[in-house]
Amino acid sequence: MRLKSLKLSGFKSFANATTFTFGHDITAIVGPNGCGKSNVIDAIRWVLGETSAKQLRGGAMSDVIFAGVEGRAGKSLASVELTFEHTQDESTGIRHALNLYHELTLRRQVTKEGKSDYYINGQKVRRRDVVDVFLGTGLGARSYAVIEQGMIGRIVDSTPMQLREFIEEAAGVSRYQARRAETEKQLNETKDNLARLNDLQGELKKQHKTLIRQAESAKKYQALNDELFELNKNDLLKRIFEAWQYLETKKQDKDKSAQILHELEQAVGKAKKDLDVHSAKLAEANWLKDDARDNYHNARMKEQTAEHNYYSLNQEIASCEDKIARLTELKTQSEASIVENQKSIDEIDKELGQISPDVTEGALKLTALQDELTQAQGAFNAAKQQVGELAQKKSELENTHKLATAQKNRLLISHERVTKKYQELINKHENKEQNHDKEQDEIKTLTSNIATLNLAIDELSDDDGRQVFDEKSRQVKALQDELSALEKRHASMMGEYDTLHKLVHKPKHAPSAHDDSADNSGVDGVVADTKSGVDGIAMSQLDSLKDSIKLTRDGEKHADVLDKFLDFWLDARVMGDGRDFSLLPLINHLSTATHDGKHSHDDKKDKKKDGKKAKHKGDTSGLSAHERLPSMVLCTAPNFRQSSDKLIPLTALIKSPTLALWQGVYLLDVDTQTLDEQGFDELVTAWADELAQGVLILTKTGWIIGSFGVMHVSALGQGGQGQGMLAERAEHAKHLDELEERLGQIESELDDKQRSLKAMMSELDVLRVAQEERHVKHSKLTHSLHESRAKLVKLEHQISQDKLIWENFNSQKASLSDELSELDGELRLMNDEIGRSMTALDEHLPILQVAQNTLNVLSVSVDELSGKVRQMTQDRQELTLKQTTLTQNKVHVARLLELSHENVAKADTETKELIAQSVAMSERLPVLEDAFKQAKAETAELKVQSEEHEAVAKTLVIMQGKLQENLTDAHAKFAAAQASIANAHADVAVGESRLADLGEQMLGMNEQFNLPSTLADFRVSTPVFADNSSRIEQIKADIEKLGAVNLAAAAELAELEERVSPLDEQVADITDSMKKLQDAIRAIDDKTKQLFLGMLKAVNDEMNALFAKVFGGGQASLTLIDDESLPKTDKWRAGLVLMAQPKGKKNSRLAVLSGGEKTLTALSLIFAIFKQHPAPFCVLDEVDAPLDDANVGRFTSLIHELSDSVQFVFISHNKLAMQAAHELKGITMPTAGISSLVTVNLEEAEKYLEPRE
Repeated sequence: MRLKSLKLSGFKSFANATTFTFGHDITAIVGPNGCGKSNVIDAIRWVLGETSAKQLRGGAMSDVIFAGVEGRAGKSLASVELTFEHTQDESTGIRHALNLYHELTLRRQVTKEGKSDYYINGQKVRRRDVVDVFLGTGLGARSYAVIEQGMIGRIVDSTPMQLREFIEEAAGVSRYQARRAETEKQLNETKDNLARLNDLQGELKKQHKTLIRQAESAKKYQALNDELFELNKNDLLKRIFEAWQYLETKKQDKDKSAQILHELEQAVGKAKKDLDVHSAKLAEANWLKDDARDNYHNARMKEQTAEHNYYSLNQEIASCEDKIARLTELKTQSEASIVENQKSIDEIDKELGQISPDVTEGALKLTALQDELTQAQGAFNAAKQQVGELAQKKSELENTHKLATAQKNRLLISHERVTKKYQELINKHENKEQNHDKEQDEIKTLTSNIATLNLAIDELSDDDGRQVFDEKSRQVKALQDELSALEKRHASMMGEYDTLHKLVHKPKHAPSAHDDSADNSGVDGVVADTKSGVDGIAMSQLDSLKDSIKLTRDGEKHADVLDKFLDFWLDARVMGDGRDFSLLPLINHLSTATHDGKHSHDDKKDKKKDGKKAKHKGDTSGLSAHERLPSMVLCTAPNFRQSSDKLIPLTALIKSPTLALWQGVYLLDVDTQTLDEQGFDELVTAWADELAQGVLILTKTGWIIGSFGVMHVSALGQGGQGQGMLAERAEHAKHLDELEERLGQIESELDDKQRSLKAMMSELDVLRVAQEERHVKHSKLTHSLHESRAKLVKLEHQISQDKLIWENFNSQKASLSDELSELDGELRLMNDEIGRSMTALDEHLPILQVAQNTLNVLSVSVDELSGKVRQMTQDRQELTLKQTTLTQNKVHVARLLELSHENVAKADTETKELIAQSVAMSERLPVLEDAFKQAKAETAELKVQSEEHEAVAKTLVIMQGKLQENLTDAHAKFAAAQASIANAHADVAVGESRLADLGEQMLGMNEQFNLPSTLADFRVSTPVFADNSSRIEQIKADIEKLGAVNLAAAAELAELEERVSPLDEQVADITDSMKKLQDAIRAIDDKTKQLFLGMLKAVNDEMNALFAKVFGGGQASLTLIDDESLPKTDKWRAGLVLMAQPKGKKNSRLAVLSGGEKTLTALSLIFAIFKQHPAPFCVLDEVDAPLDDANVGRFTSLIHELSDSVQFVFISHNKLAMQAAHELKGITMPTAGISSLVTVNLEEAEKYLEPRE
């Protein structure tokens, strides 16, 4: 099985449809970083069923769809398709039904919504189907055959169970695990079924005991219930009598209530009339009372208005007098305030005159002190500047001394370092001289070995043998292609053959389950039923009968007419569906014959006339001669008595099955196209005796002649389901014979070509073995040659390096001597500089001390003057503040004096106005007082009139209340009488209803009961009833003691006993099934253990050899961990631990190995698995990244070694790895974000380079 091609469309950066073809054993995918190389690996893992978006370097499954770039819209669908070729060898290929195909195509596509679909050879399948196809092949989304970037290092760090999964996949255990899981699932389901059956058995046994008790209780209950029924019937008759007595009493009460109701109705009418008369008088009195009340209220309003005006004017006069008094008091206060304010102004002026001279004198003294302070600050600043300059100079001298000292120390360190370096250089040169001679001798030995190896390799080169092998391979390939084409053609014809064979030889239908008379097969059942006279059988049997009909050679010539006839005739005769020939329309309107077949010619004419009338009236079921019979006619009808040799019996036309149905049916083998209506009449007349006995005659044009006359099959309204059945089957049978003949030829040709292919394959195997032996020997010699050349190049390079080192030694030695001399001179100069800096510093320190003392004296003087200035400034500010405050107080008092003068003038003016208003209001007061007294007198008079009218109305209201009470009492009595008669009616209705219900109950207990007759008996004589209540209560108590009774217990007990017996058989069957399933699981476990342990040992041996090969020694192993949680028999199910010990190192944890060592260890494991169980292909993504050139060479040699059995596709940036490939697939990105493919065949490229060399 080989990988043929990979097609990507819209997957990640592959926006355009891109197809990778893999026609070589080793293919390298190369390209710059970020161009989309790893997307190829992701595509392979994705199409093999990867479901984790994180494993594909995405956040969601829709992230694998091309998202779009600038100038290019994104895709809505991503698709990846893998195409495989395989040789139908189940030991190395697919163990699946799809193994029949020489080419297998697997496609997966996903939409923006994240929905994935899988297709195998164009047929939509489930993901589980994809996984099943590749079980045991080493292929899968996370198998050892697809190593993504960074995964090679993670293999070494895998958990024990992850390492175990690699070995299980290589051992083909996954197929058995899937079968074991299904078997275990069946076992669990079987256990559940057994548990349910055991529970059911226990439950049924409990029910059995319970039902026995319930059956006995039901029997007792039935006896008590029968006795109770009779007692209840007598008790019910007693209740009927009591109900009848109650009904008669209530009818008498109803008549008495009707008489009382009539008398009360007259009393209510009289009371209502008296009330209406008095109501009219009361309305008139109320009108007079309301009019007097309105007049009184109007007079009262006038009185209140006059009173309000009089008292309001009095209040206004008093208010004016109060305001005049307040204004007088305000004027007195303002005049006193004027005197006080004037006195305050005089005092403020006096105080201001005393403060002004002190303010002027303080200003002069302050100015003099400020000038003196300014002079002192100038002298202080000058001294401060001088001290700063001297301090800076001191700091510079100290820094100069420090720098010189530090420089001296650095020079001493450099001198010591150069001296040490000089001594080391001398010692190193002495060791190099000793190794130079050994390297020269080793170069001579390697040169001799290389020459010997070249001669041996030239002797192994055999171009002729390779050409013979290639030619034989091409012949085998061509023969395989021819054989594949023949197989495809054979498969296509076999499909067509199977289809025709199913049509010609349809399977028999199973008999219906509900048909007790049916036999075991459809046709046999029909035969049996028809022979026994059964008219109707199952439709499935009829279909089986139709499908089983086979014709003779003569019958095939007349298949068309037999199709038309058998389609409806079998339905009518066999199915018994009610279609009788006597009821079918007659095409030529002949009369329907009687069962004895004796009709006169006149009767036939009469029937024909009746048929024409029916047709004229619109009966469209029959057809006229002009519509159905041919237009051509004969003058005379043939003599069929003399043409009996033209009548072919149906039994001669139908080969099988042989049925009684075929008897008495004949086919007339003459042309009836030219017969007219008279001709068919003569046929019926000539064969009247035979036809009367049930004989049927068919014509080739579809006419049927029988005792009923002549008809055409098209008049029967058939749906045409069976039309053409026999003719089509005959055609299919003929085609089937032709196909059998052609299939025989193709199978013969296939056998010849397979024999040829087998012979050529044997020859090719012999050539391949020889070629492989030469190739292995050539590889070993080439490997030794490469190693020798690498050692020679390394030694030559080392010698050239030693030569450069020697030349460099002399120059370094001279340079170091010069550097030591320079350092000695610099040390002498630096000592002189340090002495000079110390002298200058000692001279400068006294000058700095004198300047600092002068600065301190000036600082004290400045501080004293500053204090005096601050004190005098504060005193002056206090005098100025006091002067300002007095001035502001003077302004405020002046404003108050002005306001007091204004208030006095305003009080005088307002007082005069208020006095004038008070005089005017006093003059109006007597007029308002007179008006108030007059309104008060009028109000008193109208009040007396209103009270008189109100007393009259009140008397009338009292009288009306008494009349209303009389009416209410009458109404209440009338309503009570109505209620009484309604109750009487209700009691009568209840009594009648109760009596009717009791009668219905008695009728339900005694069908002979007649209520009117019983009541008549009650009227004649009063019955006497016994008291059965105590016995009824006793029976009810006995029934209650029985509790809930299951009346169906007897039937349920019988049904339960029928259900219990089959359960024992079912339990035995399920127990046997469980044993078989457990045996199957044990067998699977044994096989799994054998395969796993065998594969583990083989992988261990191979990995140890490969590890020693790539590391030049050392050892590695995969061992089972000691899992204490597992029983001793299941220790082999534990995880695996990987141990590695490179040459020259102690056995240590894998985590402390370098990246290159981890990579080589993982590759040893992977390639060891491939050697034991090669997957169809291996995909590697930059696994050589951590390796140096030497280890890359070992890596490529391993790939070459395995490439005969495994197809390799790897991604690499290493040039040495690229040289190992037969074909390069370049991934470029000419447009940002869109990957493109460039393919280079290295073998073809070498042909173009040979002429240049």
